[in-house]
Amino acid sequence: MPAKKKQNIKISDKDKKDWLNFITNTETVEDKDQKNISPLNKKNRIFDLKVDLHGLKLNEAEKKVADTISLALNKKYRKILFITGKGIHSNYQADPYVSKDLRLLKHAIPEFIQNQYSEKIVSITTAPQDLGGEGAIIVFFKK
Repeated sequence: MPAKKKQNIKISDKDKKDWLNFITNTETVEDKDQKNISPLNKKNRIFDLKVDLHGLKLNEAEKKVADTISLALNKKYRKILFITGKGIHSNYQADPYVSKDLRLLKHAIPEFIQNQYSEKIVSITTAPQDLGGEGAIIVFFKK
């Protein structure tokens, strides 16, 4: 057998510069593990808060939604974007007794919001494609 050729692991100066630039300019990188919910940049915001519910169990997602809505009502925010995902990675198939639609956050969260906060909201709509499409909803609150 011929000897394996040793890989070139030397990093170019351009790659080093690009990497340093990337790790020092993080304002455009979304922190998906962020625990605190913070208002978006006021200059170009379409909604007041953005909350990612990916990877949460239904009860965890409902708690996060309730906490977010409480914060929004206290701060008199009008629009929240909830990213629920489309449910394509959900493992509801493993349990034949579980409803495939109601287990998915994309169906359960709007229903939860409607049931718990109907007197405080104007509408719940599917987000535009560039904001998540079928995998996100925008909740509009009354003044």
